[in-house]
Amino acid sequence: MLLRLLFFFVLSYLIFAFVRVMLSWLRRQGGGGSRERPEKAEEMVLDPQCRSYLPKGEAIPRGGHYFCSEECAKIYLSKGAG
Repeated sequence: MLLRLLFFFVLSYLIFAFVRVMLSWLRRQGGGGSRERPEKAEEMVLDPQCRSYLPKGEAIPRGGHYFCSEECAKIYLSKGAG
């Protein structure tokens, strides 16, 4: 009887240790259900020429507006709409 109880405790400890090791391994791999905060979203700006939105860091600032390309900037600013 005592031997069965000891076997049960040893088996329980081994299962517990295995689960703990697997969870820590999953966290290191990026899984395991732990969600990291997404990076902060960058502000989006509107190109007044082609009416497309793009991240402000990728936009070309000209005449107080943001453009997706030099071509859009030239067309829009040549119209005198700027």
